[in-house]
Amino acid sequence: MTQIANFIHGIYPRSAKLVQTSRDVDRNRLSQKDLLKQEKADLVKLFKLQKSAAFDYIEDGKLSWQDIFRPIVLATQGLEVGALTRWFNNNSFFRQPIFSKKVRLNTGKLDDFFPNTKPSKKWKVTLPSPFTFAKLSEGDASFEERLAKTTEILQLIIKYLNKKGVSFIQLNEPYLPYHGANDQDLKLFIDSLKTLYKSKGNSLFAVHFYFGDAAPFVLKLCNEKLADVVGVDFYKTTLKSLPRRIPFDIIAGIVDGRNSLLENKAILRSFIKETLKRLDPKVLYIANNSDIEFLPEEVAAKKLLILKDVKTYFQK
Repeated sequence: MTQIANFIHGIYPRSAKLVQTSRDVDRNRLSQKDLLKQEKADLVKLFKLQKSAAFDYIEDGKLSWQDIFRPIVLATQGLEVGALTRWFNNNSFFRQPIFSKKVRLNTGKLDDFFPNTKPSKKWKVTLPSPFTFAKLSEGDASFEERLAKTTEILQLIIKYLNKKGVSFIQLNEPYLPYHGANDQDLKLFIDSLKTLYKSKGNSLFAVHFYFGDAAPFVLKLCNEKLADVVGVDFYKTTLKSLPRRIPFDIIAGIVDGRNSLLENKAILRSFIKETLKRLDPKVLYIANNSDIEFLPEEVAAKKLLILKDVKTYFQK
């Protein structure tokens, strides 16, 4: 019988107070100490919300991350913060990573961005996929060289997270579903995953595809043992396009991170029943389809509680 579990992944929206505090620090009205204090307050609030939602794994929401790449860039010699760039077709932006010379990760600098794992024994971390990272970066190096360097950096970060006791590591891959891929892209992607999967240690290792049709990439991974869990954006992927009896646990992206409209619980329950019949995984993780930073904080909180209600229904 399939176990139904739940969590969130990626960047969580900052509170209005944290946003204002950050602006005040930029304008020298408040100190960095004030910002850290408010970040901690937001983090405690998010922990409590996840606990009340009975989440199986806990994330920190990346409340101190300016974007999905920035901490990695800041912790790596040879990477620079580049131009402000639109994040796919969303009304949000990131600073493009620039490869300037030989790269070297300083794991000591990561401590500011990965809080202590003591709040939960089931701690989860979302990282950018190396393919997305390399595709959205620039520099004198070729894409293949950037991908190799990014894979090396993420391999070290995964080992660092293993030492901190992280039990679930998820790579988010929006670039491939959004843009599609040729055979060479797929080969490079698979080769990168092989390297990272070998470094996962005791952690569960997941790859989540979103912003497009995940089916071609899930099909490709079915022929390879490169992940423990595979994630699907079910707002962009039809259930029928996926093979039956997928040999992975599944992340079902059933809560829309880009739409403030609250999901209908009855519709979600019906969809989960269909998913269980077709895919029959040992564990089905119900989650957001993409980062939920695009939503107001109060809407995001309500969507977390929807995940709780859907999970509870299947535990009766």
